[in-house]
Amino acid sequence: MKKLEDIPKNHPFKVPEGYFDSLPGVIQTRVAAKTTIWELKPVVRYALQYALPVLAVAVAFTLYLMPDSPQDVDTMLASVSTEELVNYLQESGITTDELLNEVQFDTESIEAIEEEAYFNFNGIENLDEFDLDVNNL
Repeated sequence: MKKLEDIPKNHPFKVPEGYFDSLPGVIQTRVAAKTTIWELKPVVRYALQYALPVLAVAVAFTLYLMPDSPQDVDTMLASVSTEELVNYLQESGITTDELLNEVQFDTESIEAIEEEAYFNFNGIENLDEFDLDVNNL
């Protein structure tokens, strides 16, 4: 068995001149550079820490103020006056034929329209009382 004293002492690694003299300065600059990067994280963390609860409260408040159920079409149309509807249809340029092609009438609606139209002519004996332009019909 070999003794420790019999093993030759050679140094396989070579260190550049002044390496250990400049090593503390290199380590210090690396540590200082990493701390500047980590200094941004607390700012972001605090921003999220305070911004997220405020955002959550705003969303909850908005959901609380929203109506429980959306209005149906009949309720929304009832809130619009007839004059406004007529003005909109006149300005939009929709023809009567286009409008009638898009609308699906049920029996009650047709009967109500006919009753309204015929009700205006009851009791009138002479149609000359109306100022009708036959060319625009």
